[in-house]
Amino acid sequence: MTVRPLCIALFAALAVPSFVAAQAQHAHVHGQAFVDVAVDAGVVEINLRATAQDLVGFERDAATPEEEAQVLAARKAVLDHARLWQFNAAARCVAEGPVLEVPGAGEAHDHDHSHDHDHDHDHDHDHDHDHVAHSDWTVRYRFRCAAPEALRAIDSGMFAVFPSLQSATVQVLDATGAREETLTASANRLALAQ
Repeated sequence: MTVRPLCIALFAALAVPSFVAAQAQHAHVHGQAFVDVAVDAGVVEINLRATAQDLVGFERDAATPEEEAQVLAARKAVLDHARLWQFNAAARCVAEGPVLEVPGAGEAHDHDHSHDHDHDHDHDHDHDHDHVAHSDWTVRYRFRCAAPEALRAIDSGMFAVFPSLQSATVQVLDATGAREETLTASANRLALAQ
């Protein structure tokens, strides 16, 4: 029996949660990431959730150009799938574009303004800049493996990229079913069922 129906159900529940639902699913813990991994029919889906504190270094809007640079560097780092997730070469896994969800991004409070500013600005801009306190970033990755029968493990580079992370609680769904694993800097390989 294939795990595809369960895989689809798992990621339907995990891939599109609202920020509130994501907060309720896992506690907000500094130093700990939460990872969901589903493997089925040559497709590997990974959801990573970690605190902005661990990824950026703070959990509020950037207040200085240096902090804005930290946010941009963190965005670039979480989207660098090749540094964060390595597969054995024989499986020939290729990444699709990762998707990053950051609380407040794309809303009026997101300070990455790329929209037209020709509208009237007479309204008060004295809004709360602490609206991202205790925020988590979520990144969804999808890989297609040309030789899924050769896929044996996934190595994570997240502890090297984000040294403030101490551990990751990983929910895995593969050919053997569902299980929970813990990854650390010294034990960063997730073995997969064949």
